[in-house]
Amino acid sequence: MNQGLPSHPLAGRTALITGGGRGIGASTATLLATAGARLALVGRSAESLHAVADTLPEGAEVIVADLAEAGAVERVLDTAVSRLGRLDILVNNAGAENFAASNELTEEEADALWRLNTRTPLLLGGRAAAHMAAHGGGSIINLSSVIGSERSIANQSLYAATKGGVDALTRALAAEWGPKGVRVNAVRPAMTRTDMSAIVFADPTLKKQMTTQYALGRLGEPEDLAQAVLFFATPASSYITGQTLSVDGGWSSTLVH
Repeated sequence: MNQGLPSHPLAGRTALITGGGRGIGASTATLLATAGARLALVGRSAESLHAVADTLPEGAEVIVADLAEAGAVERVLDTAVSRLGRLDILVNNAGAENFAASNELTEEEADALWRLNTRTPLLLGGRAAAHMAAHGGGSIINLSSVIGSERSIANQSLYAATKGGVDALTRALAAEWGPKGVRVNAVRPAMTRTDMSAIVFADPTLKKQMTTQYALGRLGEPEDLAQAVLFFATPASSYITGQTLSVDGGWSSTLVH
C-alpha cells in the first residue's frame, strides 16, 4: 500500500544555502526547514540572514561571508560542518549579474563575476562533495540560468558565460562524485522575482511585456525555484544526477504568440 511521501523527508539532514538571506535562497531555506533539515545560511548581510533564520521553525546557523574573497570557501564549509556536525545538502545559490556590453567589460568586472557565479560553486561543490562522500553521500544543487544555455539576451555575455560554466561543472561534478554517492544537479530560472529583477516587477508596462513571452502567463516567484531545489534535495530524486532543470514557465521552450 502506498503511504505517500513522508511529511519531513529531510529529517535528520543538514543543508548549507549560499545567498540564503533573500530571494530564491530565502524561499529555499523555508522549504528545506519545513521538510525537516537543519540549516546554515551564508551571505554578506548578517541582518538579512538573521531575518530569514528567525522565521524558520528551528532557526538556522548564520555565516557571514563574501564567497568571492580568497579563502572564503574553505572557511564557510569548515564553519558549517563544525556547527551542523556534518553536511548532507549544498545549495549553491549566491550569484550576481552584469549588464555591460561585451566590448566595455573590464578585467576586474569579469574576474569578480566569475569568482562569485562560477568559481564559488566549483570550489565549494568539490569540497562539499568530498565531505559528503566520506559520510555516506549527499546532494548538491546549483542555481544556473536559462541565459547560460537556452536563450541569449544582449549585454549579458559575461553573465551567460558564468552560468554556462555552472551547467558544465554540474555535469562534471556529477560524473566525478556519483560513484561515491553524491548527486549534483542544477536548476535554471528565467525571470524570477528577486532583487536582481526588481526593475521589471516594479514597472507594470515592462512586466506585462515580459510576461507575454511566458507560456504559463506569469513570471517566476522564488517559491517556484525553491520547490525544484527541494525535489533535488530529497530522496524523491535519488536516481537523478548531472541534470539541469529549466524552471521558467515555458520561456525557453515555447514560442508564445
